[in-house]
Amino acid sequence: MIKFNDFEIHERLPSVIEFMKLRAAVSWRIPTNQDVRESLLCSPYCVSAYHLDEIVGMVRITGDKTMYGYVQDFMVIPEYQGRGVGTKMLELLLSKIDKNGYLIGVCPSKGSTKIYQSFGFEKRPESPNGFMSKVVQDV
Repeated sequence: MIKFNDFEIHERLPSVIEFMKLRAAVSWRIPTNQDVRESLLCSPYCVSAYHLDEIVGMVRITGDKTMYGYVQDFMVIPEYQGRGVGTKMLELLLSKIDKNGYLIGVCPSKGSTKIYQSFGFEKRPESPNGFMSKVVQDV
């Protein structure tokens, strides 16, 4: 766990209820509870952010721990955006990957490409806001 200002960042999956709260807060489609449970279990790495014991954000990687991963469900409740929570979560998440050559992909929204670039992700030239990737080296 990392304490950051008034926040705590934990290496753990959110509960189904917490996950649904985050998705509703960022106006994303709400899946079924069963789909959420199954999806979350496919996450080799996940971090969740809390403020006063209430979830305010999460980010996870789907895939495996050996060769490939994909950044998924990077969410911060709007009132907490712009306070460094997302940056701290992504920083902790990426620090857990300790495999040289591990390829991490993401398909960012238009407004999120800069944060990924600041962590070393590179855009594919043929798709300005499409798939971005980073190969982990020197760990």
